[in-house]
Formats: sequence, C-alpha cells, structure tokens
Amino acid sequence: MLINTVKGIRPIRETMKATVLLSLMVIATLGNSVYAQDNFPALSGRIVDVANLLSPTEETTLTQKLAAHEADTSNQLVIATIPDLNGADIADYANRLGRFWQIGTSEEDNGVLLVVAPNARKVRIEVGYGLEGALTDALSSIIIQQEILPLFRKSDYPQGINNGVDAIIKAIAGEYTAPETGVGNSGTDEFSKKYGNFIPLIFIAIVGLTEFLKRSGYRKASRGAFPAGFGGLFMALGTGNLLIGLGIAIALFLLIYFKGSGGGGSGGSTMGPTVGGGFGGGGFGGGGFSGGGGSFGGGGASGSW
Repeated sequence: MLINTVKGIRPIRETMKATVLLSLMVIATLGNSVYAQDNFPALSGRIVDVANLLSPTEETTLTQKLAAHEADTSNQLVIATIPDLNGADIADYANRLGRFWQIGTSEEDNGVLLVVAPNARKVRIEVGYGLEGALTDALSSIIIQQEILPLFRKSDYPQGINNGVDAIIKAIAGEYTAPETGVGNSGTDEFSKKYGNFIPLIFIAIVGLTEFLKRSGYRKASRGAFPAGFGGLFMALGTGNLLIGLGIAIALFLLIYFKGSGGGGSGGSTMGPTVGGGFGGGGFGGGGFSGGGGSFGGGGASGSW
C-alpha cells in the first residue's frame, strides 16, 4: 500500500514541476512582449525621425551636434519623433522607449531622450538616472516651456528641437540661463527692485547647501536643495519677482523632502526587464549606433501645445 502511494505521488510531483516551469516560461514571454507590443521604432541613429519633422540637412546638422556632445562627455542624447501616441501617456512611453533603447552608458546611466509627438501635440524630455542631478525635472520643464513650445506652436519643429537640444546640453554643463521673457516685470515688487541683481547669488548659495548638507549627514535634505534652488532661480529670472522665486524654491524643497525623492513620475520606472544588447546598427555614420546599456527612472518633464 505504501509503495503504491509513493509511486502515485511521483507523477503528481513531476506534473507540478512541469506546470511551474511552463508558467515561468509564459510569464517571461509575456514580460518580454510588453515592449514588442509597443512597436517601438528601431534605434537607427541619434535621431529617429518617424514623424518626418526634419529635413536631411537639419537631421545631419543635429546629428553632428549630438555626436560631438557624446564624444566630449559620453552622454547620449537621442531625439525621437513619432506621429502619435495612440492614447498612451508620453511620460510612460518615453521612459519605456529610453529603457528599451538603453540610451546612455551602463556605468553612468547618462542618457537623455527628447520625444516629440506632433499629432498628439506632446513633447517630453526623459532623463537618465545619472543626469537627474544636473538636468532636473524643474529645469527640464523650463526648457520645454521657454525654448521648445513657443516654436512648436508656430509649427517650427526643427528650430524648436534644435533650441531644446542646445538648452539641454547647456543645462547638463551648468551653463543654461532661461531667456528674458518680460513676464511679470510690470508687477515687480520693491523688494525685487532693490535686490534683483543678487538673485543669482542668492539661489546659487541655496544650491551650494547641497554639498554642505550631504557632508553634515542631512542627505535627505541635500537631495531637495539642488532642484529647489535652480527651480527658484529660473522662476525668479522668468518672472522678475524675487518673492515668487523664493516661494517656488521653498515649495519645491518641501515637496521633494517630504516625498523623499526628486526623480519625477514613476511611469515605467519599475516595469519590464532590461533588454540586452544594442539596437539599430544600420545606416548611421557608416558604423551604426546603439545604446550603451543605460536606464531611466522617470526623471524629466513633459509639455503640450
């Protein structure tokens, strides 16, 4: 009786093992197909212009600029234009596209993806983990609002993309200053009139607190000081009002501090496996182009027109 019982258990165990293995294979297949279902375009170069927004000359000029930046810094900046999002959220789409293409190096995660969807009237700057400290969410938003969208509203996509790329490169180098807009000048308060020339120094001092707080053990506070300082700086410069800039800086700092993260939206930050290998390989500069294994966590900003 006991022998028969043991013999009966063995087939059940074998069946259970086979079922588990089959289930794992199905799950893995479904996980890998999440990206395939998006029908992402191939990474054929530093510019993937599916929406045909750029002329061959414009694309060549921009490509040379992006290649030079990568040669100087190792940062990979890629432009992707797609006609429409088909109802998808651009932040989620850009995050998964950047991870699928693996823009940036695996050591530095220093990739930036500029996505333009003209039919959906949406644009997104998606920032890799390694560049979120320099190209913050607030700074990405300012670049979109002041450098890109005004030209997109005039349907001048090439110039808007070019201006955005220039601003992104300068921001990464710490050299970007938002252009004067004249907004709010008529309502500038007396405090701003008196101390307006010290606006950059005031907010640079706030940013300088980052290293001090980090070394003092206040790492959580240090993560908020950098983006808050720059957010307040550019808001003050854009509005001409120091009090507004201070208010924005304080609000950003508190928001980042109490949420415990300055990394932006979570769209796609934890979903899907890391896809191995490079993509594209065809027709760029005679030698192909591929991502370097970089990843993204949702940092950046979006805009619409």
